[in-house]
Amino acid sequence: MTAVQEMLDAAKKGAGVPSDNVLSQKLGITRAVISAWRNGLYPVPDERIAQICELAKLDGPMWTARLHAERATSPAERKMWRLALDRLSAVAAVAALVAVSMPGLANAKTAQIQAVSGAEGGSMYIMFNAPSPDPCSACHGPGPTLAPSLIATDPMTANRPLGRPFA
Repeated sequence: MTAVQEMLDAAKKGAGVPSDNVLSQKLGITRAVISAWRNGLYPVPDERIAQICELAKLDGPMWTARLHAERATSPAERKMWRLALDRLSAVAAVAALVAVSMPGLANAKTAQIQAVSGAEGGSMYIMFNAPSPDPCSACHGPGPTLAPSLIATDPMTANRPLGRPFA
């Protein structure tokens, strides 16, 4: 079975269509065109590969490289397309491995933030060290103070919010 035949069969399965005739209708082409592709009378254009892959949710770059490698006319061209296909396959394998090995990654950061913040009720307090007018601060150092505002200020511009021009 050729790569074109495999792609068309995968496209029918992915798009949930029973026949080449229904697939051709979805693509807006005639059944004879798909038959000509299947029989190798002429190559599937890249634009149609992209359209087929989008319709059936297939890996477009992988199928493009595979079809080009199969129909390459020189050994150098075939080697280049096979190299591209190998690289795409390796990237896909690594991505799949990462996705399978780290299923809780999406929730990990949220869980860490919630655990550290202790914000069960949905509130969070921003604290920073600021000089205190307390005379004892000389002995004990400045203590944490609640931030008066969540707007960042710049001490060099008399505590104007950052990004505001001088008035």
